[in-house]
Amino acid sequence: MEYPLLSDQQLLVECSRDNLKAFNVLFDRYFTKLYRYALGYVNDECFAEEAMMDLMMWVWEKRHTLEIQGEFKHYIFRAAKNATIKVIRKRAIQTAPIESIENHISFTSATADHGILTSEMEQSYRQELDLLSPQRKIVFQLSREEELSHAEIADNLDISINTVKNHIKFSLNHFRKGFLRYKDAALAIAFLLFVR
Repeated sequence: MEYPLLSDQQLLVECSRDNLKAFNVLFDRYFTKLYRYALGYVNDECFAEEAMMDLMMWVWEKRHTLEIQGEFKHYIFRAAKNATIKVIRKRAIQTAPIESIENHISFTSATADHGILTSEMEQSYRQELDLLSPQRKIVFQLSREEELSHAEIADNLDISINTVKNHIKFSLNHFRKGFLRYKDAALAIAFLLFVR
């Protein structure tokens, strides 16, 4: 099947059948346009990228129940505006700067159960990693364990950079949900971000 030749509607139907290839085409078709659109609102590359990654992730998560009246293009750009506003609000209520998280981690490191917690998170990380799809797992490992750039991963796997970003964003969300049970959220987040 030549996915790039399919209409948005056909791609959405394929997405509802859990077809990741169709979603990657839809993602590649819209992400850059949506990113530029969001950038017009927030004038911040990180904010714009996060908002649009969250939006595309939401489309995938809702693939079985998503009902769109009219063209997907119009729908997704309206949703982009709302997603951008959501990120702005989320950033506005964000609390601790990275220095305080680092201080908290240093303090936690001194506690007796730090080694046990880290070992438990390592085991959890491996279990959650195994739940990812094969390609997503490879992309995440190349990024976090082999420390390859998005461009290097895209080149190695013969996929687009946006697809690489998509895989990493979905994987991070997957791990974030898996680490919710840890009371020491700062340590869990740091473990997830810096795991090698």
